[in-house]
Amino acid sequence: MYSNFDFKQEDEETFSIDITNKKTYKIMQLTDMHFGFGCLSKKKDQKGMDDIKKLIEMDRPDLIVVTGDMIFPFLPKTGTKNNRKQCIKFMEFMDGFEIPYALVIGNHDTEMFSTCNRQELGQLLTTGKYSIFLEGPKNVFGVGNYCINLRKNNLPIVTLMMLDSNMYGDGWFYSGFDKIHSDQTAWCMNKLNKIKEENKDLYSLAFFHMPLWEFKEAYEKRLLGDESVKYNFGYIGEKNNYFGISKERSDFFEKAKENGIIKAMFFGHDHLNTLSLTYEGIQMTYGMSIDYLGYKGIDEFYTQRGATIIEIKEDNSFRVYPLPVDKVVSKRIRGL
Repeated sequence: MYSNFDFKQEDEETFSIDITNKKTYKIMQLTDMHFGFGCLSKKKDQKGMDDIKKLIEMDRPDLIVVTGDMIFPFLPKTGTKNNRKQCIKFMEFMDGFEIPYALVIGNHDTEMFSTCNRQELGQLLTTGKYSIFLEGPKNVFGVGNYCINLRKNNLPIVTLMMLDSNMYGDGWFYSGFDKIHSDQTAWCMNKLNKIKEENKDLYSLAFFHMPLWEFKEAYEKRLLGDESVKYNFGYIGEKNNYFGISKERSDFFEKAKENGIIKAMFFGHDHLNTLSLTYEGIQMTYGMSIDYLGYKGIDEFYTQRGATIIEIKEDNSFRVYPLPVDKVVSKRIRGL
């Protein structure tokens, strides 16, 4: 676990980082690396690691947030099902940058027949030298529900809310994607309300792997000319305007809208989507992905590959922008 004079664990579900001396605090979202660290994926793994090194050199952040699918224990593509070994190698790689990195678990990190289940992988994620992760409250669904309070002059300014969007439904893959459960939503909103008692101007940024129904809803409304949906940047690169949303609607967006503290949400999951929209007062953003392995032929694609940067400014406002690995010049972009 990360250790530093400006960092502390407050309880079983809360960290804090003192950013008082930072004029701008920079967070880099990385997502969907799909590192195999097996005999079949060595070349593609190296490409992904080279990209991450380049991104960090380009825009050296204060904190990295990894929004799931960091590893890929899928035997036909990687040559291994050992996600314990994969996770250790991933953390060793990330530790080399000497930058703290917070994590949430994706749907592929604990594939069927992999060595570690979700609970075991969660325990392992606490052991990286620079890793920031908590399993979270035991009475709440999922593994990795926790938060990080960014503090100035001992007041919480921004809460980074980390949530497990889980894996699949009642069965396995063919049952459809799972969602953020109602008890997770209730825990999150209660937690934010309690933190806000310290600072009425507090706001939150939420990070989890799979996007919400409302993101697709907002995109479709914008395509049909609803200008109340604000286009920020990015596009939909998946075929047929695909969003990998869960089979059932979560109550998370509606409760967040009612609560009013969460101002932005950041996802991964759909590797070719980079879209950012603001809908009902909440900015929703697909993080740029790193994946060279998960999709057939994705190593030949490039406009989706990179990181997403969130800057917390001196006045405590935030700014979000994409950071592609390479300079991208395109005459044709699908979607918006």
